[in-house]
Parts: sequence; structure tokens; C-alpha cells
Amino acid sequence: MIKQMSISETRRKITTLEHELSFDDTITITNHGKAVFALLSWDTYESIAETLEIISDEATYSALKKGIQQLSAGELIDFEDFKKELHVHH
Repeated sequence: MIKQMSISETRRKITTLEHELSFDDTITITNHGKAVFALLSWDTYESIAETLEIISDEATYSALKKGIQQLSAGELIDFEDFKKELHVHH
């Protein structure tokens, strides 16, 4: 959920805001009604940063995209067969 809060209100509430944010919450901080900052939970920030890292690496993004296409097409490999293919004996 996106909430809106002025800079002055944010200043007053800064020490309690961490308790108001869940994973998918964002607080839009405004100055004279104009959005100037976004405040989000650390978990959300890390998720966004990891996503950006994945999609900015062309090889990783291509491999992920191919995997999703294979999954959608039902091109699955049994886990035990996969381990044998990798020579994993566990």
C-alpha cells in the first residue's frame, strides 16, 4: 500500500515509521504536495536491488527468461535425474 506523508509529519514520526511499514508498503514523502522521497522497508529495498542486479546482467536475465519459458512449456526434469546429470551423490 502507498501512503502519503509530508516532510514535517515524517520528521515527527520518523522513530515510529518502521512499525508502520510492511514488506509491500511505501510512504511517499511530499514537500508542498510534490513527491520528493519514497520510504520503504529494508526487505523491499533489498528485493528491488536484487531484481535490478538480475535484470541488468544480460546472461543471468536470459537464463532466467529461458527457464521460465521451459517451465511454462512443461519442459521439466526430475530432480533425481538432475542430480545424476550433475554427478551429485547424496
